[in-house]
Amino acid sequence: MTYENREPMFNFSEPTPVYWAAIMVVIEVLTIFAVESLGNLLATYGIMRPFGTMPLGPQIISLLGHGFLHSGWAHVLMNSLFGIVFGIVTIRGAKVLATSRGKRSSGAGAFWLIFLLGVIGGGVAQWLVWKVMGTTSAAMVGASGGASALFAAAGWAMGGRAQMLQFGLGWAIVNVVLVVAAPILGTNVSWAGHMGGYAAGMVIAPLLVRANSTGFSVLR
Repeated sequence: MTYENREPMFNFSEPTPVYWAAIMVVIEVLTIFAVESLGNLLATYGIMRPFGTMPLGPQIISLLGHGFLHSGWAHVLMNSLFGIVFGIVTIRGAKVLATSRGKRSSGAGAFWLIFLLGVIGGGVAQWLVWKVMGTTSAAMVGASGGASALFAAAGWAMGGRAQMLQFGLGWAIVNVVLVVAAPILGTNVSWAGHMGGYAAGMVIAPLLVRANSTGFSVLR
């Protein structure tokens, strides 16, 4: 692909990822300023805990709901930035695929489906890790699983399977570093949620996004 055909990294011309990020910011504000009853509701259905440690209804809903809550502003802003950047690339690839099939699409449906399946995939992966480790008192929130799925889809759109696998390897290395550095940084990174979300993106992206169809660069 020539340099001229590549999308600038910070091109916000696709509105869907920006709207998605705005939803994340609004929910974060609600968690801070909400009345106690609303705060309890968000916590009940938005904080994911080890399977079997809470009623089944809230447990299942939290598998998706945890992707809309965050642990603080740094968390929500970081996920929003990644979601916007990789979401734009994903949407462009979805549009190209739709065009190749003689259809028109805004790409919004592909964006949301990949994000939501990434959230679910990351949640299931975390449940499995908690089960294997015998963990009963942990909790997880954040859109990282969905953002990771968009990362995988962006890799597929940019360079097909090879680029997607390359990004996946790099993401796995980053997560290893984050886990090792967690005691020093005082953080608790859900590597299982990240990689589970990425795996979900790898599965769904080829169905919704055209490979080798777009990309991004820092400068136009």
